[in-house]
Parts: sequence; C-alpha cells; structure tokens
Amino acid sequence: MKKTWLVVLVVLLVAVAALFVIKKPGEKQATSGKIVVVVNNGPKETDTVKLRDFKKKIARFNEVYPDIEIRWTDRNYSPDSFATSMAGGTAEDVISVYATEGYIADRGYALDMTDMINNWEHRDQLNVEMLQPFTRNGRYYGFPEFGYIMALAYNKSLFRQAGISEPPNTWEEFVEVAKKLTNRQKGIAGFGILGRGAEAGWGFLNWVWQAGGDFQREENGQWKAVFHEPEAVKGLEFIRDLRWEHDVLQSNLLVVMEDLMPMFAAGQLGMMMVTGTTYNVPTMINQFGINKDDVGIALLPAGPAGRANQMGGAYLVINPNSPKEVQEAAFKWITWSQLYSWDPEIIKEQANDLRAEGRVGSLSILPIFSGEIDQKAREVMSANLDVFIDFADVQEAAKYIRPEPPFFSQQLYSEYLGPVVEEVLTKKNTNPAKLLADAAKSFQERFLSQVN
Repeated sequence: MKKTWLVVLVVLLVAVAALFVIKKPGEKQATSGKIVVVVNNGPKETDTVKLRDFKKKIARFNEVYPDIEIRWTDRNYSPDSFATSMAGGTAEDVISVYATEGYIADRGYALDMTDMINNWEHRDQLNVEMLQPFTRNGRYYGFPEFGYIMALAYNKSLFRQAGISEPPNTWEEFVEVAKKLTNRQKGIAGFGILGRGAEAGWGFLNWVWQAGGDFQREENGQWKAVFHEPEAVKGLEFIRDLRWEHDVLQSNLLVVMEDLMPMFAAGQLGMMMVTGTTYNVPTMINQFGINKDDVGIALLPAGPAGRANQMGGAYLVINPNSPKEVQEAAFKWITWSQLYSWDPEIIKEQANDLRAEGRVGSLSILPIFSGEIDQKAREVMSANLDVFIDFADVQEAAKYIRPEPPFFSQQLYSEYLGPVVEEVLTKKNTNPAKLLADAAKSFQERFLSQVN
C-alpha cells in the first residue's frame, strides 16, 4: 500500500513540475513557437503598480512584435553573482547592470552590439556620449537604460523657516546654510549624509572631485589609485568637519539612501544628495508624503576646485551565450522599450495615470536621445508639471558631470571608500590622509594590478 501511494506521489510531482518548467535564458519555447527573451530586474509580484505597467508595456510590444515573448525575473544585478550566473548558463538574455560595470565587456560577458546599433533606424538621434561606459576600442557593448546626475535636494519649507532664500553655491555657503537649518531640539539636521557601506563611498565621489581630487588615473599606460593625494584628502576632511566641527549631520550617521528619504520627507533633513531620476524625489513624494512644492532641486555646491556632479545610471547588455535569434529579439526589446519610454503619447498616458492615482513621476536629467525624440518628450512633460518633477534647475549640471571610476567601482565603494567615510564619521580623532593612503595602496594591489 505504501508503495502504491509512493508511486502516485511521484507521478503527481512529475506532472506538476511539467506545468512549471522554467525556460533557461536563450531557449526557444516549443509550444508557442515564439522566441522567448528573458530579462532581469523585472517587477516583483507584490509591486502591483510596476507589475501592471510592465505587463501593459509587454502587450504594446507584442502589437509590434507578436513573435517574441518577454519573460522576466525580479533578480537585480550583483557583481558577486553575475560571473557565476554567466558561467553556469543561468543569466538572463537581457541584463540591466550598473554604469560602472563596463569591464564585463572585457571579460566576454556582454555581446558586441555595434553593428546592431549602427544599423538601427534611430541611430542618428541616440546620444552617443551615453554609450561611453560600455564602449571598448570603438565597439559598443551596452545600451543606456537610464542616466542620472547627482543633485542637491532641499526642503523649501525648512529653508523659509530658517530665513534662507537660495540653496548654497559653494562649500562655504553650504556649511552656513546647514548650520542655520540644524535644530537639535526639533530633530532637524542641516544635511543628511550617505554614511554606510558602498553608498557612503559612492556619495564620497562628489566631495573629492569638487576638491580637485580623483580616484583612478592612467599614467604611462598604467592605472593608478590616486585617492590618497592631497586634493582627495580635502574631500574626506570636509566630511569629517561636517560631523565634528560644524555638527550639521543627522544623529544616525550609518545610513543609506533608503533611510534618508523618509527622514527628508518628514522634515528632519534640510538637504541631501539625490539622483536626478525617476526614483529618489518621486519616491519621497509618492511613498513618504512630502509635498511636491516643498522639494527644491539644485546643483551640488562648488568646492575648492569648482563644481562636479557624478553621473551614472544603468545599461542593458545582451547575453553573448544566447542564440543569435534571441540576441536579435533582445535588441528589438531594448530599443523598442527606450522609444516607448520617450514616446509623447505614452508620457501623456503616464501623466493621466499619475494624476488619477495622486502620484508624481519624472524623466531622467540625462537624455538618452537627442533631437526630435528628446524634444517632443520634454515638451509633453513640461505641459504636465503638476505630476512630473521638473529638473530644469539642474540641467546646467551636465556641464560638470564626472563618470564613475572606470575599474572595479563597486568594490572600491564597498571595501575601501565606504569604510573610510564610516571611520571619519564615527571616530573623532582619525587621520584622513593615512586612511586614504592605506586604502589606495590596498586597492592598487588587489584590483588595479589586474588591469595593468
């Protein structure tokens, strides 16, 4: 009797498993005859709004390309697991990766899309500058998904209460404004700093560049870690002084962006860094409830060496191990998706949806397209500023953009710069010069030596 039930159970399990066969990336689905393309970084089942919008987008895509089926995972890119998934054949066909990850092209993990891009009908309106992070020897290995420029968000209501009329333009003004905004009795800090882990290192980039320093530099064909030089040290000393001399930072220092956004929305921070994208500012309004009219956006203040605004974003790469027909279908999805996002009619629909749902959205500061495509999209956005965030005040930041360091940026942020920032924020009597010298030496030996 037990044997009979065991056999029945095995048969049932096999039958159920057959219903839920998951396609491996690059594998054609035999039953439908369609080419199946799997993309990463898709919406989670619990995120009903993103899921609805994504399914609507796929349905529109299938009106144009009925022979392509789009599937997705909600797996985000991770430098730690990416190489393993590529080697094991479990990576998706289209993978959204950070702008810092151009080196994956050097390792053979991204398809050369040069011919596809050059033969694309809208190639003439593609902003070629946006291709640079994934360009190697004149060949293109990634397509821009979105771009951002780091900016300064400030609480207009707190500014008015403190009698401040304009956001700061220089480091000196920044300190004075932050002091005026800080009110410990009311739980208000002048500036909310990214103080933990990789995000602390990522935010640190801007201070170093504004001080005249840098992180990696090529000299005589060799790449060197240079964030121990005096200018970079000035950037770390400035952070130290914000904490220990001026006392204008939030009480809980070891935080990331996800922690700062609700604090800013609750009126506990006068200023913070944000990315000029569809995420930070809309999230503070939609999810955390700050009034749209109370959020100001400005350029980051100029340091001793002038202005510098970090740029970054995400790029879409195609799995080089996927079959050719899947790669071609993947490119259609990538390019169609971008045109969809910048389509004036789609933006009008988004505006109406946002209005009906009481939410706000935005377009990226950095244009992926130029010419008519970009112009018409921004015209529609400008006509719907009741539901779109206007980043016009920081368009000038494009003059001062600095790309992220070219090699091993994620490791640089998480293992070297982040810990150094944490150290100066939590320990008063630190030596910024020594901290950076030790970090630069180790980063050179462990990582840049691989490049050289």
